[in-house]
Amino acid sequence: MICCGTNSPMLAFHDKMTSSAILELSLEQADLVYYSGDRIRGALIVHVAAPVTIAGVELRFRGSARAKWREIGWKTETEHEKEEIYFDDRFCLWGKVTADGRWESREVLNRGRHLFPFQYKLPDGIPCSFEAPEASIRYIVHGALVRVAGTNITTKKIVTVLRDLDSKRDNERKSPSSRHVLEDHAERTFSTSCCRPSRVSCSLCVLKRSYVPGETIHADVQIHNMTMRKSGPCKLQLKQLVTYGEHHCVPIILQELEFHESARQGQRRQWKNLSLTVPATCPSKLSKCRVIDLRYCVALDCDFGESNLYAAVPITIATLPERGIIPVRWSYQECSLDFGEDEVKYSSSDDGFKPKYKYYEELRDIRKDKYFVLKLRQSPGAKRRLMINEGESRTDSDAMNESKA
Repeated sequence: MICCGTNSPMLAFHDKMTSSAILELSLEQADLVYYSGDRIRGALIVHVAAPVTIAGVELRFRGSARAKWREIGWKTETEHEKEEIYFDDRFCLWGKVTADGRWESREVLNRGRHLFPFQYKLPDGIPCSFEAPEASIRYIVHGALVRVAGTNITTKKIVTVLRDLDSKRDNERKSPSSRHVLEDHAERTFSTSCCRPSRVSCSLCVLKRSYVPGETIHADVQIHNMTMRKSGPCKLQLKQLVTYGEHHCVPIILQELEFHESARQGQRRQWKNLSLTVPATCPSKLSKCRVIDLRYCVALDCDFGESNLYAAVPITIATLPERGIIPVRWSYQECSLDFGEDEVKYSSSDDGFKPKYKYYEELRDIRKDKYFVLKLRQSPGAKRRLMINEGESRTDSDAMNESKA
C-alpha cells in the first residue's frame, strides 16, 4: 500500500530534516552592489536544531545572460533562446568531493550554529546586471547543504554587478562630442480627395549626448501641421532600446511627457526647454555581452490616427558625469521594471529582483561658476575705478577754477 498525504513517513522525514537545518547567506556588502573585479566576502551560516547527516556544504557563484524572443515572418513564427555564461564556479566548504564531482563523505553536523566564511573575486570586464522582458544578466550566489539522500537544502542571493561607463572615454570617438547639439527632423504627407497632398513636419533638438541617472534632459520641439486634420497627443519620451540577438528590438518607455494635447489644422508651435529626468537605469552598451544590446534615445511622437509622426535622437547613459559636472550627492536606487508598453506585459524578474544603479540626487555644474568668474574679471577693476574717480575729481577742480576766474 502506498501512503499519501501529510501522513506519509517519507514526507514527514523530509520535513523533519528540512526543519532541523536552516541555511542563511550573509554578505558583507549590505546593499549587495559590486563592481567587476571586486571581491564578494561573506559567510554561509547553518543553523542546526538537531544533529543531521549530510554529504557536505557547497557554495556556487554563477553569472550569465539569457534572452528569449519570437520573430514573426510572413507565414512562420520562430522562437529563439540564447544563453551566455560568464562564470560558474563551485566550492566545497565542508566534506569531500571526487575528481568527477561526486560527494563521497558522510558528515554529521551537530546541533548549533555553524559558520563557513568565504570570499570570491568577480572576473574583470563582465557586463552590468540588467533586467528586461524575457531577458536578463544576473549574478547569483548559491549555498547548499548537500543531503546524502533526498532534496538538498538551498539558499541564494542575487547581487548587482556594475561596470562604469565614462562618456569621456567612450568608444564613440567618431560620433559628435557629448556637448554637440543633436537634431532630427520628420515629415509625413497625407493625401486628400479634394485637393493636393498636405503634410505635417516636426523637429526635435537635444542639447547634448551624454547623461547620467538623475540628470535632466532638455529638449526643444517644433511642430508644423499643414494638413486639414487634427493630431492626437504629442509626447516626448525617453526610450530604452533592447536588442535581442542580432536584430530583434523591443522599445521600453522609461519616461514620458505629454506636452501638447493636440496640434490643430494649420498650427505651427514651438516648445523650448521641455525636460525629462533620467531614472535609475542600466548604462548604455552592455560590453562583452553577445546576447543583449542596449541603447537609449529621446523621441518625439505625435499621433495622427492611422500613422504617427516620429523623430528621435540617440543619447548615451553613462555612470560618470561629464567633465565640469561635480556629483554632490548620490545613492544606489532600484530600477523600475514597469515596462508599460502594450506589447510588453511580462517580466523576466519573476522573483522580484530589481538591480540597483547609481543615481545622482544632486549635481553641480562648475562650468557656470567659471562663467560668472570670467564675467567678474571683465568688470572694472580697482585700478580702473581709481582712474575714473581721478578723472571725475579733475573735471570738478577745472570747473571750480573756471568759475573763480
